[in-house]
Amino acid sequence: MADFRVTSVGDDGYGRLGELDVPHGPVDTPALFPVVSLIGGSTTNSGGIWSRLRENLFANDELQGVMFQAMSFTDFGVSPKNLNEHWRTQPFQEWYPDLDAPVFIDSGGFKLMNSNTFSDAPTEGGDENDWGLYTNPASILGLQLDFGADIIATLDYPIPPDLKEEEKMERMEQSIESAVECLRIIDDPSLLTADNNDNERAREHLERRKAEGNEPGVYVALHGTDFETVSWYVGNFIEAVDEAGLNHAFEGFALGSLVPLRSSMDVLVKLIQGAKAAIPEARADEIGLHVFGIGGKQVSLLALLGVDSFDCSSHVQAAKYRKYVVPGEWENVALEDLPAYIDDDGNFPCDMPNCTLCGPESDVASYEEMMHVLNSDMGYDEREERKANGEFIKSDYYAHLARHNFEVYNQELMRVREQIRQGTLLDYVVEEARKDDDIKKGLKEAQLHDDRGLQADLEERGAYDLVAGMDLTSDQAKLSTFDAGVDEATESRTISLKHSPHDFDVLAREYAPPSETDVLLVVPCSQQKPYSESRTHSVLSKKLGGHRENTHKVTVSGMYGPVPKDFEEEQPVLEYEYVLAKEDDAQMELVTDRLVEFLDRYGDQFDEIVGYVTSKTYREVIETAFDTYGRGTVFPRDPEALQLTEFFRSSNMQELREHLDHELATGS
Repeated sequence: MADFRVTSVGDDGYGRLGELDVPHGPVDTPALFPVVSLIGGSTTNSGGIWSRLRENLFANDELQGVMFQAMSFTDFGVSPKNLNEHWRTQPFQEWYPDLDAPVFIDSGGFKLMNSNTFSDAPTEGGDENDWGLYTNPASILGLQLDFGADIIATLDYPIPPDLKEEEKMERMEQSIESAVECLRIIDDPSLLTADNNDNERAREHLERRKAEGNEPGVYVALHGTDFETVSWYVGNFIEAVDEAGLNHAFEGFALGSLVPLRSSMDVLVKLIQGAKAAIPEARADEIGLHVFGIGGKQVSLLALLGVDSFDCSSHVQAAKYRKYVVPGEWENVALEDLPAYIDDDGNFPCDMPNCTLCGPESDVASYEEMMHVLNSDMGYDEREERKANGEFIKSDYYAHLARHNFEVYNQELMRVREQIRQGTLLDYVVEEARKDDDIKKGLKEAQLHDDRGLQADLEERGAYDLVAGMDLTSDQAKLSTFDAGVDEATESRTISLKHSPHDFDVLAREYAPPSETDVLLVVPCSQQKPYSESRTHSVLSKKLGGHRENTHKVTVSGMYGPVPKDFEEEQPVLEYEYVLAKEDDAQMELVTDRLVEFLDRYGDQFDEIVGYVTSKTYREVIETAFDTYGRGTVFPRDPEALQLTEFFRSSNMQELREHLDHELATGS
């Protein structure tokens, strides 16, 4: 049975080593899966560069596995007959006997999103197609099983840039439903052939694998646009699988829609932290986190945040454009410009032992010979003659170049793994951040939602240049002072790190609660401003139902204390960036005191006072204020954990609503 587990954490508290036990495994994590096209045409010899790269990579003893996109066969002219009567008849490991590593198969959500051919099944109102493939969990899982997947990513509905907010939420909900259905099918293979699904072969594969204890590992495809929506996604999925009794039926999450964010490290970091924050603490060491499409220089920082596995296709994409990744520099150099890096003896700037382009076992005669072949205009007969004589053709050189590029990425992964083992990952990330602005930006962003003392650990190392401060441009800053920044523009609103608690204090303003409201609801602040537009506040508002109109919401800001809804769009409230931290004793006291005074002034005007909060620090503030004032009930009363996941749990929100139903009905 598939299983992920963390085996150790770095002695400095950062990074984790683990093991993913799957068929053809195990996989030691952190791990990097190179994207490989296992179907490059009608046979295993098809595919040009891919056919040679497959042979090249499969001989690598350090290969942890490969990533394959289930629908990529559509790029290579494969016919329905060839797919169904050839490729789907046996697992990839049987087609490629030298492949002795797990195959991780993505669902191909992006391909499906952009296709009119593979839409809804006829039973769901769609049109029949010659492939017998449709956009539903049973159909895509059947394909993954026929291919012999060792690890699968559930069918997802990716979020393209600039999609309308309501459509984003609809697609995320579809992805969650799809993931739960996938787990149901793996639990009960008969569902593969229900509703006229033509998956008899896949059903037999799955039944046999379950009997042998070799069912595939499952990674739940995960999407989101910010910290809160990713957390909402994870929380809703975990609640759904708990209700279905499938809570231990998956090995991890796979965060997608990331390729456009490779140069936006701040956004990438908060998505990863949003996912990590929502995973139940009790299961943190048995749920892995994979990121799609990210590998290379970002690996050290992302491993610091708790990412366990990566995949990338950059090694091939760079090779196709005749780009050579210079080890240690992350610079993509055109082959024509490479002589500037080659020494007087003709050696490439590479000493990686597993590199088949530059390493000691390389069959590449010289840079000059490679360029001569790549720049030649060979006809079919000349290519066949060179192949018959054991001489390289263009595809061979492209494959060796792609292998070199992959080894640059993989060697970085190996260095990161060793840094975790030695307990020095944070020191290594500090070094890398001082050399690379993207990593520096990401490390600063990582301090915003960190609860491990990252900022203090950086200060202890004297890395004050890397502490979140004046050049931060997004998210809420975890700072202990209030005058460490300048105005910056980010997305649709301007933020500032110069605001202090004196810039807004409702107690110093003319204010009176709305007379028509009976309930005072106290909630913690959100990353998104105005608060009411955030995922946390909007979901809670919707769940209040009929109580929404008679409820006055007051948000506890970590900077300002109580902020009634009518003040949410004032400039200091929109602009500030601060997260209340337990170690900021003076600020904790200020916020608590302001909330107590607010209750003293206005509490008598409400029939019922409630709080809804699942974060440790803000819950302590609200509970202390209610106790001091002498009224108020905090919900959920007994959360499973104090983390954002619990905020979105339906049963917790229902507990609040039922309390209001009862108390207001009885007039108590």
